[in-house]
Amino acid sequence: MSTERMAEPRQRDIILGRHSTVWKALQGHPLLAQKSHIVIGHRELPSLVIEPGDRVWVLSYSREPAQNSALLAQLRAAPAREVVYVSSSSTIVCGMTNCYDYPRVKHLAELEAQALPNGRVLTLGQVYEQAIRLPGGLSMATSIDQLAAFIVRPEWPDGDGRGTNLFNVVNRPFDSAWEARAYRAYGWMQKHTGRWPCLLRPVDIVLRALGWRWYGYVFLSNRLWAATIS
Repeated sequence: MSTERMAEPRQRDIILGRHSTVWKALQGHPLLAQKSHIVIGHRELPSLVIEPGDRVWVLSYSREPAQNSALLAQLRAAPAREVVYVSSSSTIVCGMTNCYDYPRVKHLAELEAQALPNGRVLTLGQVYEQAIRLPGGLSMATSIDQLAAFIVRPEWPDGDGRGTNLFNVVNRPFDSAWEARAYRAYGWMQKHTGRWPCLLRPVDIVLRALGWRWYGYVFLSNRLWAATIS
């Protein structure tokens, strides 16, 4: 007796994070135009029927850990073949301090995503369209071209295939000799704060006012990654 071959589930890419900064930079990329995507906000997730062939890219982020947990719990109950949580290279600082909110909250969500049976973690550096817009000094950075190419054809070579880092080391010149001196001085001070780098927040406020964007957990994570990679 002949049997009909079961139809394979259709494969769709669902972008969860319509209003995220990363998606706003990605959405017009020509590589993504080659492939159809379903793009939704986190409020639309309960009304979307997720199918077994779907790959969900989680760009959505909340400052409240409970909201991130609730979103991932919804995805745990869905039959998607993959849930890709897009994380940040800044989470490396959680190995030595929890005083920065953004890396701490991203790290918690990252751990929950890794615990999903179909979960993967994609770690990005500072996302940029033009390298000239990166801050001076050392950066772990991900170009929009890199990210678009990965979404079109993802590969998971690291470890057990549950995660990968998608960033390069970029070294940008400083706008002035004064900024270069301030960068070196800040590095010296941060090293001497040990597990309490947030003591430098008053200095961070001054640096932000000057338009120098390499301070705080950005500086610390770049320093830690540079030591890890070298």
